[in-house]
Amino acid sequence: MKHVFILLNSWNKSISPRVLLLLDFDGTLAPVARRPELATLSRDTRRLLRALARRYKVGVISGRPLADIKRLVGLRELYYSGNHGFEISGTGIQLVKPQAKRARPLITKLCGELSGELGNMKGVIIENKELTASVHYRLVEQGKIKNMRKILERTAKPYIDSGAVKVAHGKKVFEIMPNIDWDKGKAVLWIMNVVDPEGKLVPVYIGDDRTDEDAFLALKKRGITILVSEKPKKSHAKFFLRNVNEVRMFLRALLKMKGKV
Repeated sequence: MKHVFILLNSWNKSISPRVLLLLDFDGTLAPVARRPELATLSRDTRRLLRALARRYKVGVISGRPLADIKRLVGLRELYYSGNHGFEISGTGIQLVKPQAKRARPLITKLCGELSGELGNMKGVIIENKELTASVHYRLVEQGKIKNMRKILERTAKPYIDSGAVKVAHGKKVFEIMPNIDWDKGKAVLWIMNVVDPEGKLVPVYIGDDRTDEDAFLALKKRGITILVSEKPKKSHAKFFLRNVNEVRMFLRALLKMKGKV
């Protein structure tokens, strides 16, 4: 895996391509917060996104609920995907996966059971996002994480065994989703087909977590995929940036490039 500025150098020597820029939020555009509700987008990054949207097509692809991520970013001119791709919104496009809508009562029921089992464990945050759910354990004492995981797995097991849900392990979080054939990768391809039906744009996807790997894999043969990680690690991404600060540097460099827009 190579640092993405190697790519920028090669672009600068020729003509920068027309880009469809797709970005994760937590850990990519904004630092991962101790609690989900404490996350904020810096004014500098918001200004960058606004300026980029005047030149390129820009989207934010997040595990957060759609309404939440739109509020945090606060730019109408962007495309948005929330709940790991299960809901999508933007100029001229709107999608909520019907199977995910039907799973709402089940997600609520499971969240209630998890709250009953884990609610008294200090540091556990159970987030019912309606279409999906998250169990955050960033604030859980290290010695209690193993027990927390056992309780979560035991509680979710009937739902997993029945084929109703699937669970993905992210950065100090377990993501619970309806067990349907849809993810960030398929959401990105859907957005591309609607926004760029003739395939003239180069998709650039930047993300930092396990669910972003689905997007990296979907774009493996066509796009520029960038993992945000302090150290290069096994990933479907072709390039890497070390942290949120380097993501901002990359966005500034992309904005300054001359060529086709």
